[in-house]
Amino acid sequence: MRTKRGIDGLVYGQAKLTVKAEELLELLNLLLELGESYKNITVDQDSAWVELAYPSALRVREACLEQNICAEVSLFYGLPYWILGLLRRTGLVVGIIAAIAIISIGNSVLWDIRIEGNTGLSDGEVRQVLAEHGIRPGVICNKLDLGEIQAEIELASEEIAWISVNIIGTVAYVEVIEERNPPAQSPPEGDGVNLIAERDGVVVGFEIIAGEPIAVTGQTVRKGELLVGGLVDSERFGYRALEAKGKVFAVTERSFEIEIPYEYAVRIPEKQEICEISLIFFSFRQKVFKKGGFLGSEYDTIYSDKYIYSSKGATIPVGISLAKRPIYAESVVKRTREEAVDLAYLEINRMLLAALPDAEILSKSFSGGDSPDGTAYRLICQVSCIDDIAKPVPFYINQ
Repeated sequence: MRTKRGIDGLVYGQAKLTVKAEELLELLNLLLELGESYKNITVDQDSAWVELAYPSALRVREACLEQNICAEVSLFYGLPYWILGLLRRTGLVVGIIAAIAIISIGNSVLWDIRIEGNTGLSDGEVRQVLAEHGIRPGVICNKLDLGEIQAEIELASEEIAWISVNIIGTVAYVEVIEERNPPAQSPPEGDGVNLIAERDGVVVGFEIIAGEPIAVTGQTVRKGELLVGGLVDSERFGYRALEAKGKVFAVTERSFEIEIPYEYAVRIPEKQEICEISLIFFSFRQKVFKKGGFLGSEYDTIYSDKYIYSSKGATIPVGISLAKRPIYAESVVKRTREEAVDLAYLEINRMLLAALPDAEILSKSFSGGDSPDGTAYRLICQVSCIDDIAKPVPFYINQ
């Protein structure tokens, strides 16, 4: 009995039922007994086969086994055939599953973060703060308590005074106001505070906010001497302890010294080797490769996340995370004496700026030469300046 390949063949699939050539007659008789439709009887030297619907082929094969007829079924057309072909292509299947997952959960997941108002902090630093509090690409939007997170960031961060996070669709819009004022200082220890001389000098002026001046203008003071007292006689209420505040300016002599070696070792990065690879899918990370051995902090491992971006620049939370370890080569570098001298002057001026940021420089004198062992250039700078020498020191009345 013969049929045309129709809708049933497309839906259920068409298959070849193959037997040995000498068993073809038995197979045809069995098909007649079972009332199964078939077509295209083909015979070659060793085997013979007929075409029929895939479910029918499976049933006939079971009947053949009961009658000791060796039969094989092979799909060649229809949806089951195409589906099995797709399943053999793992990459395509994974891609289809990923696409379905992105489409199904994409609208409820945070895809991108856009930041405004930051000047001192970079976008990366703000993103890091947000990530520490749970706001990062890939998280479920409706699980974020934005009010609580904003309050936590404002309390915990020393750089961010105010932050606002609004999620519209799948994008978080972040506005930042950075901290401008330094944090309040903790109250001093002791019953009161004196101002003493931090170093030797000749007093030239005062800016006293609180306390009783002890030193006078023109007086030469030594390190540790009392300049402004925190124990004050109020005449009406007697002596009371307070925190002496202010500045005491004095002419001081300072000495700065630096040595610049003629030979020094440098580490030159030759290349970077990948030591770890992870796949990123929304908020999930799956490590797929890690090089063996303990890395340790000396290797300066560099971590970088590479996301997929849309044509409009929005982040798609699917990508790859790479951890790279720089490979260094150490070498000894020599500098000339002239280079050492130039570097010594540059570095000692940096030292002056760091040590005397608010001082008035009256004079500077330099002296330099080779170190005793001849391996470095030594530069000494003598500075005369007017600087604040007041140092707060707590005191205790009972002691």
